[in-house]
Amino acid sequence: MIFAALVFLTISGMALFIAATFKGAEEKGAGQIFGGASLAVYGIAALFAAMAWNDTTLHYGVIKSGGLASLGTIIMCGIGALTVAGAMANPEKYKAGVGEFFGFIAFVVLGGAIMVSTNHLLVLLLGIELSSYATYILVGYYRDDRFSNEAASKYFLLGAVASGFLIFGMSLVYASVAFVNGSLSYADIGSTLAGLVGQTTGLPALIYPGLAMLLVGFGFKLALAPFHSWTPDAYQGAPTMVAAILSVGPKAAVVIALSSLLGTAFPINELSVAWKNAIAVLAILSMTLGNLMALQQTNIKRLLGFSSIAQLGYVVIGVATGTLEGTSAVILYVVGYAITNIGAFTLVATLREAGVGENIEDIAGLVKRNPFAAVMLTGFFMGLAGVPLLAGFLGKLLLFKSAIDGSMLALAIIAALNVVPSYYYYFRIIISAIFSEPKDSSTFELNPTATTALAFALGGVVLLGIFPTPLLTIITEAVRVLPLFALR
Repeated sequence: MIFAALVFLTISGMALFIAATFKGAEEKGAGQIFGGASLAVYGIAALFAAMAWNDTTLHYGVIKSGGLASLGTIIMCGIGALTVAGAMANPEKYKAGVGEFFGFIAFVVLGGAIMVSTNHLLVLLLGIELSSYATYILVGYYRDDRFSNEAASKYFLLGAVASGFLIFGMSLVYASVAFVNGSLSYADIGSTLAGLVGQTTGLPALIYPGLAMLLVGFGFKLALAPFHSWTPDAYQGAPTMVAAILSVGPKAAVVIALSSLLGTAFPINELSVAWKNAIAVLAILSMTLGNLMALQQTNIKRLLGFSSIAQLGYVVIGVATGTLEGTSAVILYVVGYAITNIGAFTLVATLREAGVGENIEDIAGLVKRNPFAAVMLTGFFMGLAGVPLLAGFLGKLLLFKSAIDGSMLALAIIAALNVVPSYYYYFRIIISAIFSEPKDSSTFELNPTATTALAFALGGVVLLGIFPTPLLTIITEAVRVLPLFALR
């Protein structure tokens, strides 16, 4: 059924593009129709994925069903649905090419679903590129906006560089195992490398630069420092809901795919020590640089761009530990971060539609102008900060614990210290919204769709913060099958 979900997402995305050519596709109200159809598509695709939970079928040798594939596909469908809901809350922002907009969102979801479902390097690359090219176009969606075009150009050029690293890395990995087993399957690569360890020749020398190239490519895709330079400009120049899915959609899929790849193809100790240390360094650089740069920002979208670099630094702590608990914490944190961050971007877009700017000074005294919006803002930014009883808290706690349990105490200490500046810049926004005097004392109302979408997102943030155990149990069972943990 995983394969059925992928086929369904493919056909649905193409149908949205075809429907965009029909007469009336750009008239008022078309966005709500396209959005409603997209929500139905993600619901059906998630149902297909859930039905494949206990299935272990290998489709065409490259798409593997199972708990992790099902979980990842459901997460991607949820991210797509949240983004579509946010876009429906501000339909006038996406009135030009509305069908194409929702179609490209569908292909971002499809690319992510392919990434988390495959066990083959070339298909992984296909999923990454499909998702990436959709986001390249979406970032430049405002065709007549100089900032949007500039952001899309930078993002595309650096994305192409990242793809080059990935392809070169894959070719070196293939060259390392081709003389024994010319397969690009994760499991075949892992078994071949494990067999070579016991031989007198040992591991091929090419495997180390190949693995390094792969990590650099994934670092670009995850916007980890020092491969992050495209992030703030892309977020600020892109339409707000595009920045929302860009911040969590491809990254959620990439981090799950990375965990699966490393845990299946490179689980042996001779290699795992190298990639764990490399990812730990990337985590430290990302957390520190992302938080320090976010401190200096006055534009909220740009601030969220730099904070996402720091957030992904926290996320990959769990990957660096190479433990079952750390990997489970990664996915739990990604789910909570996705709901919270998309909610925050949806609020920024909604406020912009109501005439409120994107700078921190523009939301001063928000509570006096619209108390509901101020409550939503407080909830989302407290969730991003990791306040207890909200989604971000337990995820951070489990990630820090996994670092300590994995003998990475220094990483855990640096991560904990990085929480301090993040609290400052998140609460600076909250304090401005609640305690500062507004520049404009006029009140405004949010449209019903925006109110519903924001309330639903904040409800998810609170629910996941109070009752995380059921989801964590499901995640743990899904990732337990990775060979990396079977070796423990």
